[in-house]
Amino acid sequence: MSRIAEVFRTKKPLIVYITAGDPSLKATEKLIFDLEKQGVDIIELGIPFSDPLADGPIIQASHVRALKAKTTFSKIIQMIKQVRIKSKIPLVLMGAYNLFYKYGLEKFAQNALQYEIDGVIIPDLPPEEAREIIELGRSKNFCTIFLAALTSSTERLTKIINSATGFIYLIALKGVTGSRST
Repeated sequence: MSRIAEVFRTKKPLIVYITAGDPSLKATEKLIFDLEKQGVDIIELGIPFSDPLADGPIIQASHVRALKAKTTFSKIIQMIKQVRIKSKIPLVLMGAYNLFYKYGLEKFAQNALQYEIDGVIIPDLPPEEAREIIELGRSKNFCTIFLAALTSSTERLTKIINSATGFIYLIALKGVTGSRST
């Protein structure tokens, strides 16, 4: 049973999103440990991207800061390697498909197995186009988490349910993330 499934089996988990590398990877590593100590159950690590289309100004700004700090996919993986020395909190990487593709899907899958990355959320990769990452997730033991909207059709929800492992990310509000002031 995956760590994500184990968390969901025992409680309604508190899942927190942070942008990796904002303000630095050292600070992100410390924040992971601090969040775990405060009772967070699962951490989504956002991979900074120059054009985070689905994110509002607050999260976009965090991506800019992380990129200015020279955060890369490779450096995030190395940070996770260090985190795993002290922590087994479930970690889910969230980012644009282009970032995973550029890094290398097979290479990422191998790293996910080696450094115990628990899952991925790739918002711009629909289940219909995700066969390769789904198969890699099954073979390398990481969850593939897909997004569903309140407006998703029954047919679409069925496709998402049949493709997702770990959990399904429900988009409960219209608009971009991090855009509300309260």
